[in-house]
Amino acid sequence: MILKPQENSRDDIATLERLLRHSQANDLQRQQISEQIRNLRSGDRGEAEAAYEIDLHFGQSPNWMIIHDLRIEHRGFVAQIDHLMVNRLLEFWVLESKRFANGVKINEHGEFTTFFEGRPRGAPSPIEQNRRHLKLLGSVLADGAIRLPTRLGFTIQPTLKSLVLISHGAIGRPRIDVPGIETVIKNDQLSTTVSRALDKVGVLALTSLVGQATLEGVGQQMLALHRPITRRWAAQFRLPDAPLPTAQPAQVAKNPTLARRRIGSAPAPKPSPQHRCTNCEVPVSAGVARYCDAQPLFGGALFCMSCQSKALRQAKLEGARV
Repeated sequence: MILKPQENSRDDIATLERLLRHSQANDLQRQQISEQIRNLRSGDRGEAEAAYEIDLHFGQSPNWMIIHDLRIEHRGFVAQIDHLMVNRLLEFWVLESKRFANGVKINEHGEFTTFFEGRPRGAPSPIEQNRRHLKLLGSVLADGAIRLPTRLGFTIQPTLKSLVLISHGAIGRPRIDVPGIETVIKNDQLSTTVSRALDKVGVLALTSLVGQATLEGVGQQMLALHRPITRRWAAQFRLPDAPLPTAQPAQVAKNPTLARRRIGSAPAPKPSPQHRCTNCEVPVSAGVARYCDAQPLFGGALFCMSCQSKALRQAKLEGARV
């Protein structure tokens, strides 16, 4: 059963496309916004392709409970779980979906490299990303946030499992064994991989099989923990919420001084020696410092304008998640 269908970033993308036309957006901001749009569209495609396989093979089964796009907050940490599958054995399958249009390569250290326009680019490890998800989910269960079923007076303990679903592009694997690399599979291998795992379940585990109503109850409790987030895209890209109108050509022509001011860029605020970038130690203005303080994705760090895009990109790739 599907308790929560897969969502998309349509509204966020529409907001970002409006910000591209913002009268105060400069070239760097438009570049950053365009990159964010590409990331969201790629992420949507990857999650949709994974959700299709999940829903096709398990969505109609009363023995499985499916939640897509589950965001959990616990003990000050956040986990953005792409897909969660729970079966009557209380196996919690946490699935991270990725889409690498030009393939991905994993080296002997477990490091991921993607390719963009023929150039290699380092990428955060989805294996480690999912391990953090499992750790937070384990904490949620251990703290009693979910009321687990009991049998003969004993609480049935769930099992946490991890898979990374790759929806597009080849997977280059190292010749030596890397911990967790066996969890990285293509989307179309999901059903076979889960079936093989269930074939290995012993007879003793079947004594912990819960009923369908109990399974749905656990799923509804998980769904109640979902905490959606509203993105403040304008603030993230340091733009006013309402785009200011651009100057009319006739007004600019009548006032050459005003025209030069509008054509040229606004004067940058003076940097303060009291505020320095955490990354490159360049002095930044008090306004930039205030923006960084208000930006939760920076985690309290202070970045100059040049380093902010890198920090935001890294935070987005990791989803600001545990």
